[in-house]
Amino acid sequence: MMHDPTRRGVTHEMREWMGQVFFGLFQKPEKTQIGYGLALVLAISGAVSCTPEVYHTRADRESFSILYDKTPEVDNVEQESVDITPPEPIDLGKFRKKSTGVEFLGKLARSERGASVLALDEALSTSVNHGRDYLSEKERVYLSALNLTLARYQLAPIFSANGSGLRRSDARSAQLEQGMTDLVATNTFARNQGAGFSMLHRTGARISADFTQDFLRFMTGNRSVNSSALAIAVAQPLLQGGGTKVTLEALTQAERDLLYDLRDFANFRRTFVVDVVSDYYGVLRSRDQVNNSWLAYQGFLKNIEREEALAEEDRRTQTEIGQLRQATLSAESRWVNSVRDYETRLDNFKVSIGVPVDKSVVLEESELSRLAIDDPDLTREQAVTIALVTRPDLVTAANQVEDAERRVKVAKNGLLPGLDVDVRYDVISNPGDTTPDLNGSRRSWSSSLDLDLPLDRKSERNDYRASFIFLERAKRSDDLARERVRLQIYDDWRAIEQARTNFKIAEQGVSLSLRRLEEQRLLAELGKGEARDLVDAQNDLVNAQNQRTSTLVDHTLARLRLWRDMGILYINSNGSWVKKLENEDR
Repeated sequence: MMHDPTRRGVTHEMREWMGQVFFGLFQKPEKTQIGYGLALVLAISGAVSCTPEVYHTRADRESFSILYDKTPEVDNVEQESVDITPPEPIDLGKFRKKSTGVEFLGKLARSERGASVLALDEALSTSVNHGRDYLSEKERVYLSALNLTLARYQLAPIFSANGSGLRRSDARSAQLEQGMTDLVATNTFARNQGAGFSMLHRTGARISADFTQDFLRFMTGNRSVNSSALAIAVAQPLLQGGGTKVTLEALTQAERDLLYDLRDFANFRRTFVVDVVSDYYGVLRSRDQVNNSWLAYQGFLKNIEREEALAEEDRRTQTEIGQLRQATLSAESRWVNSVRDYETRLDNFKVSIGVPVDKSVVLEESELSRLAIDDPDLTREQAVTIALVTRPDLVTAANQVEDAERRVKVAKNGLLPGLDVDVRYDVISNPGDTTPDLNGSRRSWSSSLDLDLPLDRKSERNDYRASFIFLERAKRSDDLARERVRLQIYDDWRAIEQARTNFKIAEQGVSLSLRRLEEQRLLAELGKGEARDLVDAQNDLVNAQNQRTSTLVDHTLARLRLWRDMGILYINSNGSWVKKLENEDR
């Protein structure tokens, strides 16, 4: 369920209501005799009557409103991608089922019958909806927005209300009433209540207002006394601590920190998807190696049958037969080990995308056949130029230099003398009032000017000097971030070229190994070949086939990492990717 970003947060609703209650307390008694006694009760009961679920809903409403306002400022992050609503339990029944197992998996083939088959796009969609790391990263962004709600709250009117009641019977002050022969204790009931607000203005001024009312009733004689007071105070720093920049620094930094976290999330999404694709192809590569090892093992079994038949005709020695048997055992061991490695990789992949490890899942084998050597259609320097413009972490590094420059100015303000202007206005009720009425004629006001000479500024001095160090660090970090981007692009480019070259070598190796193996089999049938040559040819073919698959996968992943590091790999809400440079959809 998506949250509505247009609804107002709890602070706006509560402050309007509390403001009406608070200012209603200052009306004349004849207008408030009926509702006055309930005013603070309603305020307090309204605050405490909110259930935990209401607080939960309001926190979400305000936090998501902030996130939805911020996401348009960050590429590769949509409103849907920051929703932390817990996902529904994973449903594997919607995926295609595998009807039969494959022979090269041995006993494991039985467990694949009826297993859910995940294509690459289905695995990506599952990972962004159920992957634990992905969900945790979304929650980290949400918590950053939640912290920002508090930073904003500090600069808005903060209302408060309180009250207490006391019933007392004091026999120590007992007296003998006229016409009575027994002592009568003093029985009283006291009640005090208050409401107020405090607000930090963007200029640094602290504005506060408090209304208090004390009520005392003597139960004997039914006498009562009310006293009320209203106090309004304003404190404005003129030098140290004053000014918009200083006052709003905490809020400004909180706003920017959320923006930085959203950019980090955009980068995380790219890296996460590339990692899932890498793991996906890693599982398929491991499965392909199982198949190659199985075929090699079966080839050795056939070779032994043929060589044993030749040995019966005295055309092979027992030494040669022994070599083949030893090679067959080694091939069987490689096959068994490759099956175990495949199982482990598959289980780890299931955990990484949020699928229970005990669920039967297989990956779509045809995804490997879709891979091809596809070189980037731009130069390395063009890739660097694009990355320096599009990478969000570079924008953050530059913004953090601005943050450091701003902190220098704030720290400089701390060196100024303290000069504060305080103004206070008080209104109280008449002595012995029986109603909570304020007498406008019984008022007082005062003003003061407080000066704090900068004789003790050691801490502020150190903060000021340290702010320059932090500024230099931020500049170096900005420069280092750009160098690291260049390094990443250069490394990605080398990886693409290396994988392309290795693929060509592996292709030639497979062709040569196939010819060698066929030649050794023909020689063996003619009784002219040697067992060692046959073993070597079979092993070389397996290695060449594995190498070809690995280099094809490596080239694909290197290309994806290049798009990621260039900042042009955009992730859709379902986990699929788009290469923005050419708008090629996946």
